[in-house]
Amino acid sequence: MSSLEISLILLATLAIIATVAYNVWVGRRRAARPGRADGGARVEPGLREGAASEQGGGRDEPSFGTDGQGFESAGAGPQDGVEGGAGVRVPAALNPIADCIVELALQTPLTGDRLIQLTRGIRRAGSKPVLIEALPAAATALAPEAATADPLQDASDWQPLAPGHQYAALRVGVLLANRHGPLNAMEFSEFVTAVQSLADQLSVLADTPDMASALARARDLDEVCANLDAQLGIAVEAPDALGLADLASLAAGCACVERGNNRYARLGPTGEVLFSLALADAPNRLQLLLDVPRAPASLEPWQAMVECGKQCARSLGGPLVDDAGRPLPDAHIARIDEQIAQRYASLEDAGFPAGSALALRVFN
Repeated sequence: MSSLEISLILLATLAIIATVAYNVWVGRRRAARPGRADGGARVEPGLREGAASEQGGGRDEPSFGTDGQGFESAGAGPQDGVEGGAGVRVPAALNPIADCIVELALQTPLTGDRLIQLTRGIRRAGSKPVLIEALPAAATALAPEAATADPLQDASDWQPLAPGHQYAALRVGVLLANRHGPLNAMEFSEFVTAVQSLADQLSVLADTPDMASALARARDLDEVCANLDAQLGIAVEAPDALGLADLASLAAGCACVERGNNRYARLGPTGEVLFSLALADAPNRLQLLLDVPRAPASLEPWQAMVECGKQCARSLGGPLVDDAGRPLPDAHIARIDEQIAQRYASLEDAGFPAGSALALRVFN
């Protein structure tokens, strides 16, 4: 074995060790933070604005503080869409704000059936979903300049692959960040390997982005979304222990439907989840939870959840409280309402309207 081959083997080994060490470090850093993003943390109203950044950033589980004044910033989809509620698929689309995108221009148009077969196994890179879109051959025939134009300038012609159609180009994108954290080096490498394999099968070139710049974008997106993320939890204290039959009865009275795992949810007119309802860890507590970025502001989910909580409190003969067991007076509820409105405005300004397909992908 020549010295060059030995050097290449050593460099490859060092790169693998560095990647593994980085991911171990990230995992330990996240594990050391309270309330990881597992989707099941109990949260409460209160004021601790910017807490995530004070802890060093990242996507810890969204929560609220304890004095009833405001937010604690958070830090905790499938190919054809993301789940909004009641099994409804919300069409998902690649977006340069949130995706690392690679375009593949085909030498000759190919059918959707063929492309679906070739891309069937490309769905995720680690914890990040991958989306694939195609440019219909008809679109390039009508506008030949589209074949050389920047595909991110106008995404209106790009669409999910469908059988029976002819396509002139593909683009593959991986989500840069979600509640599992930013895209990391191992996930990026998995994505690039999949794209390169697809390009080889299509006999085309794949102009993959630089890893350092892609990971920097991912970290920036993760930081932005960590500062926008939030969940609200309120509870009802019952005089006696609650069972599953009690939960089902209360859910039915509040027009909440079962979502599996003994959890219920109030849904919007097209299946949007407004808030969830479940038994808490304490035997006599009913928990209500609002995931702010995933619930459309126009449907007033906070007001709906509070009204449901008050209705359950009347039925059970117990108080409406925060997760620490402190009563929630109307003045406290009104302050939280104002701050939720501010958070919704911030999400809108950042390009992630609450409940939108993009918000459902990133805050997941």
